[in-house]
Amino acid sequence: MSTTHNHGDTAFSTIITHIRKKRFAYLTISLLLLIVAYPYVQGEMMGQIFLSLLTTLVMIMSVVAVADKKRYTIIALLLAVPWFTIILLNFPLFKTDYTLLVKKEIIFAFLLFAYTTFRIFMHIIKSREVTAEILFASICVYILIGLTWATLYVMAEILYPGSFIDSSGQALHDGPDYLFFSYTTLTTVGYGNIEAVTDQARSIASLEAIVGQLYLTIMVARLVGLHISNPKAKESTI
Repeated sequence: MSTTHNHGDTAFSTIITHIRKKRFAYLTISLLLLIVAYPYVQGEMMGQIFLSLLTTLVMIMSVVAVADKKRYTIIALLLAVPWFTIILLNFPLFKTDYTLLVKKEIIFAFLLFAYTTFRIFMHIIKSREVTAEILFASICVYILIGLTWATLYVMAEILYPGSFIDSSGQALHDGPDYLFFSYTTLTTVGYGNIEAVTDQARSIASLEAIVGQLYLTIMVARLVGLHISNPKAKESTI
């Protein structure tokens, strides 16, 4: 019995160690899954459950990604646990004020995404060589910037209704619309089928475009500089 228990503890420890070692790769995968699946699983009960599971996975991996120090982990948990609780309360079996829950959920989503973005960015800046995990970390930050601004756009719409309209002049209401607008702004593609019409929304959108370009410039310079200054890192990259 004791031997079986020890084997179980060893296997669990091995899994945890592996996840921590590849934390940025797993966070990248979970973020991409969330973004890709989000538009397809809305509405239906099973879709909502699947989306909630994916969101929970992103929360867990976000906490793991910033767990360099105990205080970073505690702060991430303080942001993730309330968001997870609100997700549970959003299910139809609870009789609650859905609008109020959405407002609270967006606040915690914004805070967790923003905090995770900052901590991973600082981890990259402090790194001394270019590894596969550092490359995944840089991808995570770029994706998280888009998600952070998507939550900001939802908050702007809540505070200033009618801040965003589509090409037909209708106000935006669906989450995928804000995701789409965020990433087209971040990448400066700007298809023009969604428009920020209030001064507050335009200010937020302009800031995202600036941050997106600055991030790419800074990150490319940082990674190239690390690679040049540490040629031996080639062997540890991908």
